[in-house]
Amino acid sequence: MQNLEKRIAALEVANPPADDMTIILRLVSPGQLDAEIYRLRANNGELWTRHPCETEQDLIDRASLEVKRNPWGFARLITDDCRGAPC
Repeated sequence: MQNLEKRIAALEVANPPADDMTIILRLVSPGQLDAEIYRLRANNGELWTRHPCETEQDLIDRASLEVKRNPWGFARLITDDCRGAPC
């Protein structure tokens, strides 16, 4: 058993777990599978809206950095509204 614990410890040192994880729930409707994200919201009411000329990935990155995380470092963001005016 000690040998197994040593091997697990060595693996954890070689590949430490990520500190933070963000899960994006992207809700889509039939026929709207490629709709872009314009707003994201968190469980606690935080809301991020896409700025003019900001890409979808930029919005996701910004919200992922700013979201308040639970004690284990996890956050969940949900698409709030996939309609909007792209730049």
